[in-house]
Amino acid sequence: MQVHWEILMAQQLELHLDILAGLDAAVEDGIDIISISLVDASLPFHQDNIAIGSFSAIQKGIFVSCSAGNLGPSPGTLSNEAPWILTPKDSLSTLVPLVYPVSSGNSNSSLCREGSENGVDFKGKVVFCERGGGIARIAKGQAVKDAGGAAMILMNKEIDAFSTLADAHVLPAVHLSYASGLKIKSYINSSEQPLATISFKGTSIGDPLAPVVTSFSSRGPNLASPGILKPDIVGPGVNILAAWAFSLDDNTDPKLAFNVISGTSMSCPHLSGVAALLKSSHPSWSPAAIKSAMMTTADIFTTGAGHVNPSKANDPVKNVISIKFN
Repeated sequence: MQVHWEILMAQQLELHLDILAGLDAAVEDGIDIISISLVDASLPFHQDNIAIGSFSAIQKGIFVSCSAGNLGPSPGTLSNEAPWILTPKDSLSTLVPLVYPVSSGNSNSSLCREGSENGVDFKGKVVFCERGGGIARIAKGQAVKDAGGAAMILMNKEIDAFSTLADAHVLPAVHLSYASGLKIKSYINSSEQPLATISFKGTSIGDPLAPVVTSFSSRGPNLASPGILKPDIVGPGVNILAAWAFSLDDNTDPKLAFNVISGTSMSCPHLSGVAALLKSSHPSWSPAAIKSAMMTTADIFTTGAGHVNPSKANDPVKNVISIKFN
């Protein structure tokens, strides 16, 4: 069984015809699953090239999964709303002084932009920073490092809640939820000489807060067709170890073959993989049957049908009985 072609980013309108051509070629190749990690603005289905191309694929018995987008958490930020598409969301050792730059008297200094230390000595210390201000997470760490900081603790904004990411920071760093960040703030404000360390304590299994939809995952409602509920389902999409294409400068460093990526572009291929497993186990199932099995067996959740459960989806019907009607 052929699995899928993945169509990568298209940033220009001129590439839309290439997307349709790619979908047509995939159909001609007789594949079973198409995974499209590509989003665009919400459009009526008859103007949406992905919706049009995927509809043709569905008519040929091909399952299609598309990313929901990463423009959340505001409502109406969803892409790929067509009902025939599956639209998944994306479901650190020595104690050293800890400093919070806001103590300099400048409220914006907590954002850790370049030069924001304002007289606060960062050298050899763990610096507590807050997200926001239009400054990238890694750039905040770079500013701390440039000022002599030993490490960074990065706190989410309230709107980002529990969504933490594994970035390739330039210094030892840990990304905390908003709730955890408030506890660190309280500790700093109540201690004359706050200290901190970053140490790896192993993998945590069975967290009662998991799974949770990330703050950046695009939300419904469905603007293209309000009567259709979207997104469909939740799947793994944060801190995913994924294959990574080599750069174009003939760099063959094998360490560059993988990267840690977050977004619905990661949850989409996860759900496509589940669909491929179901198609292999149940060759006669149609794309609609595969989608139904995944959605009706997902773990109950507040967004979409829930978090995908591949084992349940493989055997979705229980206790079948026959009933006669007069």
